[in-house]
Amino acid sequence: MNLISQINGFLSSQKGMPKTQLWKALTSDTGSGGALIREKLEQIITNAVPRLSVIMGLISPQFDSQKIHSFNRLTALPAVGGAMGEMSIAPTTQPTFARATTALKVMRKKGATSKFLADASKNYIDAIAQNVEASVLAFMYELETHLFYGNADASAYSFSGYDHFISTNRTNLATGSAVPTSLSFMDSLIDSNLDYNGGPDEKMIVCSPQMVSKISQLLTNVRLNQGLNGSLTQIEVNGGWILSAYRDIPIVPSALCRPRTTGGTVTPTVQDDTATGHIVDSQTRYYQVAAVTPYGGEQMASAEVNIGSGTGGAADVHTVTLSWAANTNALYYKIYVGTVSGTVYLRHIISGFAYNSVGSISASTAETVHTKIVNSDTNGNVTSVVFNYDPNVAGVEVPTAMQLDKPLVAVGGVPMESMFFIDRDVYQGLGKFAYTNDDGARFNGLLTIEDLAQTEDFQPFHVKTYGALIDSFEATSSIVRGLRIA
Repeated sequence: MNLISQINGFLSSQKGMPKTQLWKALTSDTGSGGALIREKLEQIITNAVPRLSVIMGLISPQFDSQKIHSFNRLTALPAVGGAMGEMSIAPTTQPTFARATTALKVMRKKGATSKFLADASKNYIDAIAQNVEASVLAFMYELETHLFYGNADASAYSFSGYDHFISTNRTNLATGSAVPTSLSFMDSLIDSNLDYNGGPDEKMIVCSPQMVSKISQLLTNVRLNQGLNGSLTQIEVNGGWILSAYRDIPIVPSALCRPRTTGGTVTPTVQDDTATGHIVDSQTRYYQVAAVTPYGGEQMASAEVNIGSGTGGAADVHTVTLSWAANTNALYYKIYVGTVSGTVYLRHIISGFAYNSVGSISASTAETVHTKIVNSDTNGNVTSVVFNYDPNVAGVEVPTAMQLDKPLVAVGGVPMESMFFIDRDVYQGLGKFAYTNDDGARFNGLLTIEDLAQTEDFQPFHVKTYGALIDSFEATSSIVRGLRIA
């Protein structure tokens, strides 16, 4: 008896009910009991936002088999004064160098695939390979985030990135002038590089895909092109043109330049404690907190909150605590503080995780970092910070130039964002990444994928990097904060 005859016989025997029962048997809708017909899954697992880290591919890796990478930074050229008489004796002039060091950091992501899953799915997918690839993708998100926003002073287990190093050319735009109306602001970025004798190549402009579209719209319909022979030709710019370079400097779109979310509620509290000697004056302070995540970089800051810190006077001893719901994607938190409502500046950066004494992310830990106490939830995600001194005094993890940073917020529903101009020269810029994992298998050795010893019925693996960004010279790079597309 064939399948059609079986179904017809089943329908005839059920007297009106079978259509519903048969429908339940064939559907996979929620609550239906599941379909009886087997499914064959698509063999390739897709990601809604797949990307290869172009940024990491543009960084120059340098292997160094030691924990501390040492280098000489040129701080001054030999003195001027080369014109002299024929028989004169030239004075001896020397360049000045400063010895600098950067500690390489351990970054790892561990995964495991059960042997049962690997065997049960082998006709459809390579479960172990898919797990490794997903871990590599997640690891690259994090590594790139540290490259842009890392701060070794805020977290001893991470390395510092562009946001921390770039201080000479750092621009914070006012709300009213944040929307580009011409490409002149990009000229300013490039010219600031040339002011410090930046080399002719090894540079990149990094901004959000939305900002790439915005600056592309600033192009006129006809542009002049000059060849090496000095002749000028006209180029018609058709609709849909996307600017991929400006003044021969590539424009690299990155999701780390545009916030996606707004910080949740921050709750400030004050605790009087006459035993500890922690004194904070009674003046009201205003606070906003912004998370830094692999999905949008620095996010829009939370709504402003304020609190006074006590009754004042020499006998008033207390602490100030800021608390929030854990953001499981946060690698760092930036804390903006001020004494006037609506005017707060970056004063503190803390890690998104609390660590124990050996550097493992630790559940429900209270960790002291630069006299600030951070508290975490059961997964190690930081949920509060306690200040036992004036919160408006910047922490050592916030360089002077960063202390002028204001929080990114939305204006008319459009988020503020950042643009980076990076000089990728390894000696004259921020293009060198020192690493020491000599069995690196991806991205020119920056990233290592290795199998670990099988445990029980699982195949574990590591994705790791031992390294750090090297700040050879920061003045040829730039940051612009507060840009908007509308």
